[in-house]
Amino acid sequence: ALKGLKYKAVVSTQSTGGEERERWVTVLGAFVEGRYRVFTPGLDEAADRKLRTLALLRLSTDNTALGYAEIASACGVEGDREVEALVIHSIQVGLLTCRIDEVNRQVFLHQVVGAGGIFGQDCGKLLEVLQRWANENGEIVGEIKEYVAGATTKLNSSKAEREEFERRLESAKAGLKKEKPQREVSSSKVRKRIA
Repeated sequence: ALKGLKYKAVVSTQSTGGEERERWVTVLGAFVEGRYRVFTPGLDEAADRKLRTLALLRLSTDNTALGYAEIASACGVEGDREVEALVIHSIQVGLLTCRIDEVNRQVFLHQVVGAGGIFGQDCGKLLEVLQRWANENGEIVGEIKEYVAGATTKLNSSKAEREEFERRLESAKAGLKKEKPQREVSSSKVRKRIA
């Protein structure tokens, strides 16, 4: 159901740019599909563990027995200890019921929680939520752009008014400088008449 899905439609084109956006699209795709990939830079430990667990669940939905090598390859772990730790973690959190055969390096699956819906219909709901989120973000970005455009227009208008005020002020100062000598002459005449 998810193979033809294009995750780029989910992520708002205005949220992040270029390579960073593509990285998050890839991460989202990996989580939705339950497939493990190595990221540069890597995910934090909790996200990495969740992604590896999802990859194991994805692998477990179509099989009743898995070899250690198959798990290691699909989940991005190395060595038998890491495979066993991942399987044990999945058992502890209640996602798998299985038996580990350490000698033959096999895991025999009895029950996988959510196998029918975790990668099918639930992902459709996730996609709907993410699309709604992307649309809302697009609307918010649009509102922010309108606000910024209005503020820019107001700023430009204020700058023009200030420049006009400064021109008038300079003109008034120049006019006062021209009038100052005449005032001094007229005030000295008044003083002579009084005296």
